Amino acid sequence: MVGGSHNGWSVQDKYFHCMANCQAAQKCMGGSAAAQCISDGHEWFDQSIKGDSAADSAADQLANRLGRSSGRISPAGSCSQMCGSYRPGGNFPC
Repeated sequence: MVGGSHNGWSVQDKYFHCMANCQAAQKCMGGSAAAQCISDGHEWFDQSIKGDSAADSAADQLANRLGRSSGRISPAGSCSQMCGSYRPGGNFPC
């Protein structure tokens, strides 16, 4: 499926966006900057090539920013907990 809800798992997709950015921000001084660069490129690709909507990209970027800021604020914290608001039900597709 191009764009859209990631086969019905759009909220969990945001969880993974948040987690990746949080973990990168916790790794080293430049981790947050690297994560932002990668996230921006990913969202450009998703909109320009895959055809994702601007709204979906904005929601992804919000999750990305939450992850990066959480990782910077709490470098030893649990990214899973900090990004937990994006993981309703705790179940993922197989």
